[in-house]
Amino acid sequence: MGQYLQMGICYRLEVDKKRLDKLEVTLEGLINELNKHLDITLYEINETHEEVIFEIKETVALEQMQEFMQYQYSMCPQEQWDTDCFESASEMMGELSSLKELVELAEEGRFPCFQSNIITDEVKVSAWDLLRVEFSMLVFFIEGKIYMEGYGAFLKYIENNIRESSKKWKIAGTFKCFID
Repeated sequence: MGQYLQMGICYRLEVDKKRLDKLEVTLEGLINELNKHLDITLYEINETHEEVIFEIKETVALEQMQEFMQYQYSMCPQEQWDTDCFESASEMMGELSSLKELVELAEEGRFPCFQSNIITDEVKVSAWDLLRVEFSMLVFFIEGKIYMEGYGAFLKYIENNIRESSKKWKIAGTFKCFID
């Protein structure tokens, strides 16, 4: 079947509170572990009876998304079709006034270079325990299909490179890269 390499901004994380309790992980412990993967200071944290939800701060998304994405698009190999897609998606982002509108634009699927996806991954919370985390992504790069396994270190390298080379934008702290 195969999987796709997907890179983008993680705008929302959801964690099951029952699983947290079962693993005896506190909210502080969860935040510490997630901070190893993302800059959690860029997220607002909310709790329901069932979940802990981390959502990117709207100010971060609105102030930085368009410029950050333009920079990332400039790093991608480009044919005319890609350039047109990148420019159109970037233009539309500049016209939006809320995180909700940004997510809706990605969910519409109008632009192959700007889509939405939800990926479930695991975060190590102790020597023996993994915690499932649902990552909601604004995906700006999709490449596939990927048939081989074992890309974890390579993907982490990509994440670290993007974060390091993009220090101008705090939003880079929310960048994730998955094969799903």
